[in-house]
Amino acid sequence: MIRCLAAVLTLAFLAQPVAAESTLSDVEAIDNAVGRLDEAFAEQDLDTIKTLVTKDHVAVLPYRAKPETMDQLASLLSDIKTKQTDVSEPTVTILGPDSAMRTLTARFEGTYAGKEVDDKVFITSIMVKKDGNWLESFYQVTKLAD
Repeated sequence: MIRCLAAVLTLAFLAQPVAAESTLSDVEAIDNAVGRLDEAFAEQDLDTIKTLVTKDHVAVLPYRAKPETMDQLASLLSDIKTKQTDVSEPTVTILGPDSAMRTLTARFEGTYAGKEVDDKVFITSIMVKKDGNWLESFYQVTKLAD
């Protein structure tokens, strides 16, 4: 019995570096996907945006009265003229083999639908892995006190 337990513990110990390496590559892939998504929004490139989000994507923004689907956001894309400056380093938490949460604090400056925006915000993205690619399925921006 002790030998069997020792063998199991040895295998578990040896498997940890592979899991850590996999997590690191997932974090890098998530950060890259979000970076491409941020660039696509800045360029108002709807075709690229749609390749980086899930079909059932939902966004919750403090500038809107309700959560928005990707199709609803697409119709508002020309209203978004904000610049994002990251205030903190992003944190990625792996939630499961195909899901993760990415958070960071940032500053939004510019205009949204013609109204001035100058807000410190907390951004949460829920990412899912589909066909080997990380896609954003949920995005929420919460205003913070300065």
